[in-house]
Parts: sequence; structure tokens; C-alpha cells
Amino acid sequence: MDKFIAFLLLMPVVAIAGDDCGKVDSCSYSSMWSKFSQLTVTYSDKEGEKGSTFDYVVKDRESLITFDTQNGKVHIYSIPGVATLWRGIGKTGIKTSQACYEDVRDTYAIMESYAVRALFFIGFGVKGGPEKVTDTINIDIENKEDTRVQINPGDHMTIRGPWSLKGYVKKGDKFTFKISHKFMAKGEPVNMFLVGTWQKNPVTLPITNDQSLNEWLVCLSGKYSYEDGKSSFTPIVEDTSRLKTIGDLKALTKGSS
Repeated sequence: MDKFIAFLLLMPVVAIAGDDCGKVDSCSYSSMWSKFSQLTVTYSDKEGEKGSTFDYVVKDRESLITFDTQNGKVHIYSIPGVATLWRGIGKTGIKTSQACYEDVRDTYAIMESYAVRALFFIGFGVKGGPEKVTDTINIDIENKEDTRVQINPGDHMTIRGPWSLKGYVKKGDKFTFKISHKFMAKGEPVNMFLVGTWQKNPVTLPITNDQSLNEWLVCLSGKYSYEDGKSSFTPIVEDTSRLKTIGDLKALTKGSS
């Protein structure tokens, strides 16, 4: 897994913060497919190889990302405005999101980028959103230019040209897709393969309110304030002694609204 993560990071992508999509149509292709309940995508550098699978589940604004590492599965559970929880990374306890950075670094953003990349390839490949796919759409695109991809309204990444896509997207109870992506890295052609499913059918998060926080690293959200040129971070709750279960955390959503 760690070796393949390194392979994905070799892709010619540059992050751009605070840039406006303007009239660049390609910016919105990923957002056209962003309203899913579950996205599962496997990346590999050889067709038919086992590769690395990333699973994204969203329900009522909460989300769960699951992926494999050499040490087992990692779960990232997000309760917006309250906390991001990590399980399977060898760390536990309750900290502020600021203090958690030493443990998790930019992992969450990297995991999000794998979803955005897949969504962009699907949207760019079919030139539209889910309503565009009524049966099977074959993809065969070559692009010589740099292409901007929207991650969120304030952040974008650029796929450096030349690059190409081949494969298909097929409609069913779940949309299925199989896409090969060819690009240049350090002057050499590289192939990457994506296989997966996309759906917006109702799903259930495998997280219950009575689950203990003992196996999780809990990274509490909060607010920054500035005074006399200095910034300080105040977590959503400072007395964490009563936080024992997932339900205790979810009860804080009222205070974060």
C-alpha cells in the first residue's frame, strides 16, 4: 500500500489554492459526480492487478473513508464541525485537530484527492454528470493541454498534459467504471488503471453511537481567533473527560451549528 501511495503521488498534479474556475469547463466535472452515497475505486499500475482500494461512504453529511495499508485497514470518520476520527493508524486519544497534524499530516487531503481524481475522470470522460449515462458510454480521450480540476470551491489541481483516458462508464443499480489513464512522469509514459462503482442509493454507515472512542484518534474541530497579531485555536469542547462514545461526539453537533 505505501509503495502504491508513492506511485500515485508521482502523478503530474499541482495544487492551486484560491483560484477561480471562471469559464474553464473542466473544473466542474468532478463536482458533477460528487453527490454520491458511496464511491469505491481501485487504483493499480497494471491492468488486472489487485491494486489499492479506497471506499468513500457519505450519509447525512457524515463520511467514512476506508483503505488498506500494510498494517491493516484504516478508517477515517468525519463528523462535520465536530471531529475527524482515525482508526488503524497506531494512535489513539483525544486531541485538537491542530495537535493531530503531527500524527496524520496531509493524509485526509490525499485520500480526498483520490476520490476527486476518479470523479473527474468519470465526468470528463462522459462529458457530463450521471444523467448523461443512460446505458454504457465508452471513453477515448487524448488531451495535450494542462487541465484544471476542482477539488472544492477554493482549491484546484492541475493535470499536466499530455494525458489520455480510455475505458467506459456503465449505468446500473450502481454505476460501474473502468478507466485507464496514461500520462508522463519524469519524461516517461506511465499507465494507471481505475476500476470501481458509484452510487447514490441510501447507505448505512457502519458506525454506531455506542461505539467506544478507545480505538480511535479523535481530532476535535474548533475555531481560530486572532489577537495582537497572534492566532490561537479553541476546540469545540475543552473538557474531554465525558467523551466516551461516538454518541457523545455527535451530541456536540448542536453546539457546532
